[in-house]
Formats: sequence, structure tokens, C-alpha cells
Amino acid sequence: MIADAATGEHVSDLRFGFAPVPAKRPGFDPAGDARALLLATTVTPAATPIPGRIYTNDDPSDASVIRVPDAWNGSLIVAGTPATRSAYANDLIWGEFALARGYAFASGNKGVPYNAVVEAASATPAQRAAYPIPFDAAGFTSKGLVIRLGLLEPKPVPIETWNESYRRFVVRAKDVLKTNHAAPKRTYAVGLSNGGAQVRTLLERWPELVDGGVEWSGVYWSPEMNFLDYFPPFLKLMPEYIRSAYRDTTIVDKLARLGFPRDITQADPTHPSLYGEYYSNVPPYYSDLTVYAYALLVDPKATASYGAPPCVADANPRLPGACTGTGLALPANRANYVLSAEGRAAIKRFAHTGAIERPLISIAGTRDAFITPENNAVAYARAIGGAKKAALHQLFLVEGGTHVDTFAAFGYGLQAQAPFAWAAFDRLVATIGKGERTPHPTRTVKVPGEIA
Repeated sequence: MIADAATGEHVSDLRFGFAPVPAKRPGFDPAGDARALLLATTVTPAATPIPGRIYTNDDPSDASVIRVPDAWNGSLIVAGTPATRSAYANDLIWGEFALARGYAFASGNKGVPYNAVVEAASATPAQRAAYPIPFDAAGFTSKGLVIRLGLLEPKPVPIETWNESYRRFVVRAKDVLKTNHAAPKRTYAVGLSNGGAQVRTLLERWPELVDGGVEWSGVYWSPEMNFLDYFPPFLKLMPEYIRSAYRDTTIVDKLARLGFPRDITQADPTHPSLYGEYYSNVPPYYSDLTVYAYALLVDPKATASYGAPPCVADANPRLPGACTGTGLALPANRANYVLSAEGRAAIKRFAHTGAIERPLISIAGTRDAFITPENNAVAYARAIGGAKKAALHQLFLVEGGTHVDTFAAFGYGLQAQAPFAWAAFDRLVATIGKGERTPHPTRTVKVPGEIA
């Protein structure tokens, strides 16, 4: 532990790169997690040192970090965690903003003990928990490597556990402040992607714990439609699209009908297609790995077993190689995957209802080809309306935003969404302060100032 969870440690600077963090280990990279989520050219809101106190729990199954600036403004921001990353993943996208504004800032790890480990297929301790890499863009396939997933090994960490972990952590953070400083005047929930999904659940199930929330490209879980429904058709169509050199517009039309924003292509051989970035161009091969991991997590009927070697690389590293095994270990089976009735019943237990009880502001990128706005942000807004809670919700679609801010460095006319998330938080605080309770139509915005 770098700081006692009860009494904490005072440091001269709480900012990223200055405050102490635990050592890097396989599957756990605090600094790497944070850097992976923020475009390098995004200007930090924290320009000068911020002295304060850190309270840390480094138990891998329930890790957390709480930072309190000496010039604390009396309120607390508690972040849900994106992907299956560590408690430090939010340090740049939310932590710098919070601390610079004087907020106490807290983040946890959803109970997932580590993110992912790239290792030899022959060395993995749990084959079912390891994704056999079919794309050789980084040379992984030729080396016989797999990606072992912390949400599945040493044991599955159900999404119900993620939500309960977040609830407990909000309570814990408030208790730490009350014991060592003072009870927070306001508590706000914020989160990106899976963290955004946690924020939604908190405002639906445990709204008494917070005053409101901001969710950024949050995953929408519904037993009727979720990413386990729209990713497999994407996986099925992408090989043909790649063989067409990203020119087959009939495939783009088909995916647009499934709720995907239309692809962006450009004359850059390294980054020719935004769809391609989420398919095979950038590890960890977002859409393909996600079907593998989450089907095995939520669907009792899903299975996977691979041979040796798991896959033999295709001549085109952007196309899946020939793989051996059964179930979801085979790329073709992921492309044809259909969520079982048992899987839909499992999702129903943690599905979002839209029945939020506190103000919520949502942002999502119009070019998000992963957690697509039509199937997630817009669908959730409809659920909120169906639950008669529209007066508590505002949705802003960010023109040119995509799911991963760092992709904006690849071109495509994209822009980072972190400044929009920060503007959304300022709007949330103002909304709560004014006691606003009126329906707001969904708006598309081009600059953060259109939100604030």
C-alpha cells in the first residue's frame, strides 16, 4: 500500500505523474491506464501543483484511491471505471479536472483484479479466460500469444458485482471524508464507457448516495439490444469490407442500418478506416475481443477452447487468421454469435431501466463506432423518456467524437471528448444549483462551450 486507507498520506502534489502510485505489474499499469484514455495534446486543467492527502486501498479485488486537496471545496467526485482498467485509469480524464477545481476525487476498479495480460497460449493458467489473437497487426498471432482477461480469471467478475462495488465505494469515499475531513456537501458520479454504465445504475438504484452524474459514452445494457447483438454482424461484414479496400458502400449501408455511424476513410495506409481501428488495426481489437469476453461473462451457453497454436496468421494482418478450437475461440463463431435466452435473462438482472432519480448529463461521440450512440446513448435517452424521467436528463452528441480519445491522433477529422465531459460536469453543477427539472431535447454540439 502506498498510503493507509484510514489515515492517508500527505503529498506535495496530487497530480498525475507527481502523486505516488503502486508499481506496475502484469495486467496492472496505473500510468499506462491513464495515458491510454486521454489524447496527448489535450491541455490539462491542472497547471500547478495541488498538495493534499491520498487514501489508498490496493487490494486487487476491491482497489480504490481517494485524493483530497488541501484547498478542498467540500464536495466529492466519484468515478466509475472504463473498460476493466485499474482504479488509476481516471487520473487524467477526470482526476486532473476534479482536483484542479478543488474537489475530492475517488476512483475504484469494479472488483476486477487486473486488466489483461499478453502471454504465450501455452503458458496461460486459464484457457477459457484468454482471447486467442487472430490478427497479426502487432505480430501477436505469429508469436502464439493470447490476451488473458482479468474479468474472467481467476474467476468471473459479474457486472452485478461491478455495480455493487461502485455503490460500496461511493459509501466508503464519503465515510473517509467524513472521518478525516468533513462530510461532503455534494457528491457527483462520473464515468466513461463501462464507468458510464455504472453511473446510470447508481442513479437508478441508489440515487440517495449522489446529487447527480455525468456519463460519457456509457454502455447501455438492455436484454433486447446491446453490443452483443450489434458487434457480431460487424465482425461478419468487416473481412469483406477490408478486401474491398474499404470501398464497399453496401456494407457501410448495412452497418448504418444496425445503428453504426457511417465509416470515415482516408488516404493513410496506416489508418485507412475508422471502422478498421475498432476491428483489427489497434490492439486489443476492440469489437472482436469484446464479443469473446462479454459473451463468456454473461451467457451461460457460451464456451471457448482453442488448440495449439491457437491461430495461424493471415497474409493480411488486418484479416483474422485460421484458428483451431471450439466455440468462441473461433473468429467465425464470434461473427455468428447469437446471445442465448439464458444470456438475455442474465442481462435482465443488471439491465438499465431509465428510471433515474437524480439529474444526469450524457455525452457521446457522433463517430463512435464501438459504443455506438444510436444503440447506447440515444437508446438510453429513450428508456429515460419511457420511465417518465426526461426532466432529469440531458444528452449532448459531440460532433466528430469517437469512443477512444486517443484515436483523434489518427486523423479522420475526429476530436477529443474530454473537454466536453468537463463542460458537461460544469453544466451538471449549475443544473443542480438551479434546481432545473424540465425536459431537454438531444443536441449535437461542436465545441465544449455549447454545453456549458
